Amino acid sequence: MCNLSLPQAMKHGQLSSGDTCFSSLIEVFGKGRDTSSATDMYISYISQQLSEFSLSNNSELIAALIIEPVIQGAGGMHMIDPLFQRVLVRECKKRKIPVIFDEVFTGFWRLGAESASELLGCLPDIACYAKLMTGGIVPLAATLATEDIFESFRSDSKLTALLHGHSYTAHAMGCSAAVKAIQWYRNPSTNSNLDFDHTRLKELWDNALVQQLSSLPNVKRVVSLGTLCAIELRAEGSDAGYASLYASSLIQQLRKEDDIYVRPLGNVIYLMCGPCTPRDSCSQQLNKVHHRVYDLIRAH
Repeated sequence: MCNLSLPQAMKHGQLSSGDTCFSSLIEVFGKGRDTSSATDMYISYISQQLSEFSLSNNSELIAALIIEPVIQGAGGMHMIDPLFQRVLVRECKKRKIPVIFDEVFTGFWRLGAESASELLGCLPDIACYAKLMTGGIVPLAATLATEDIFESFRSDSKLTALLHGHSYTAHAMGCSAAVKAIQWYRNPSTNSNLDFDHTRLKELWDNALVQQLSSLPNVKRVVSLGTLCAIELRAEGSDAGYASLYASSLIQQLRKEDDIYVRPLGNVIYLMCGPCTPRDSCSQQLNKVHHRVYDLIRAH
């Protein structure tokens, strides 16, 4: 079960339960939602925000829209409604605002597809990739752009050309690692997690365990998508948020007693596997996390 939470700023009194509750992620990402009441609400909200920004800055020019598609990573592993981002991209493109996807975290099968733009069903003008591009072995990043964006910087004049470069540009070892990693991810003989048409990863995290975690009274939400499983512990006041140390004891316990290295983002902890990691391994680690989170209930 997936539940959509909306900020107070959005007027969502007219939405039905079908607009905010979904039986699966397939429904959440489904293009059928494009004709829903939620779409009209998002269009109204986004248009108002863009208009207010233009008026407050006495200018109609907005340089670009930059977003992390689907998952806001270091901000707390928040899953953003894909319909909202799809509408946002569409409204920005109508106004000729360039769209930039930061896929440093979300790209290369992190969320179960080679690119998060495939999940959203829309393309940016510029996209940035890194991290899983080399399987995390060697640092490497790449920036892709549409032909129109690329041509706008093609010039013999330094006043027009994009004069950017650094010492590690086209680093040979990084490029070699990326070629091999990309081949492994796409090849069913090296990646048994690919689905039948080789465009998505199979479900890596045991759905029953995810549901059990979601039901614990000390868990506020769970995001399970692709290679990511994030758990937000229920906390109040200073125990909540990015600067919180609420999860410290849990993190130490998982590391010292279970050999699981989980990174905390305040009161959010998360597991990440590789696109080729066996599903049994994911289930074993998630099972240990479930036991530790459950033990926290008795400890308090």
